[in-house]
Amino acid sequence: MLKRIGIIAALFLLVVVALLGIKTPRTQILQTDRVLEASGLAQSLINDNVLYSHNDSGGEASVFAIDTQGKLLAEIVIEGASNRDWEDIATAIDPEDGKAYIYIGEIGDNGARHPSVKIYRVPEPRLNTADSLYQISDVETYSIVYEDGARDAEALFIEPKTGDIYIISKREEQVGIYQISYPQSTLEVNTARKLGTMKMSWVTAADISPDGKYILIKNYPGIRRYKKGKRRSVLKALSGKGKNMPYSLEPQGEAVCFDPKGKGYYTLSEASADAPQVLYYYK
Repeated sequence: MLKRIGIIAALFLLVVVALLGIKTPRTQILQTDRVLEASGLAQSLINDNVLYSHNDSGGEASVFAIDTQGKLLAEIVIEGASNRDWEDIATAIDPEDGKAYIYIGEIGDNGARHPSVKIYRVPEPRLNTADSLYQISDVETYSIVYEDGARDAEALFIEPKTGDIYIISKREEQVGIYQISYPQSTLEVNTARKLGTMKMSWVTAADISPDGKYILIKNYPGIRRYKKGKRRSVLKALSGKGKNMPYSLEPQGEAVCFDPKGKGYYTLSEASADAPQVLYYYK
């Protein structure tokens, strides 16, 4: 009897999912234990089917390349950098030199105690099957202060056309939207200018589509997509309501990124003691 009830319940759930048009994500078990505290995710711009992730506070100063099947491909060591509290990662093409770069945000600050935070920028390497360890010494470090005082943040993205860096703060009832204008300086402290706020809290990740038309903002319970289009500013886009996107609740989901076409997106959580680490893909 109980078995029959279970089958009926499962069938009912499938019918509801079909009627509501809910799309179930594709899942891949992460086949490595090197990113147990995954706190960011970014799509490679020059390597097919490659994602970048990293661990958060106190982890190695390394970025890990994984394929879209969850397999670890390479470790990328960022020489001279430290991981005080890495919280997000992004990729972008520099508007001037046309090269692909990886941006690593050391922007976590739980107690809002640090007078400044950092973003590391390194050239994105061309991966090959012969090498699994890359050491990058060409590292640009951007020191950043917020114009309204220290903030805890876990979300950043780079506007593709302008090269401006955007940081979304984490803990406020309405989180702040901050802009560090291009070109960023490695010699002087950069000021993160507060553009406004958005109606969201506990933001843990963000990404912008490769064409700059859509922005994903993630917090613990869900993901929203904001339409920027060709002419809207980032502030105008994020000041709107946004669209709730499909999301399977994760143990501690702190990472999201678009796929290369800007249609689908990936999420990755920190590991939990009683479940495998899963890479989700929504399309």
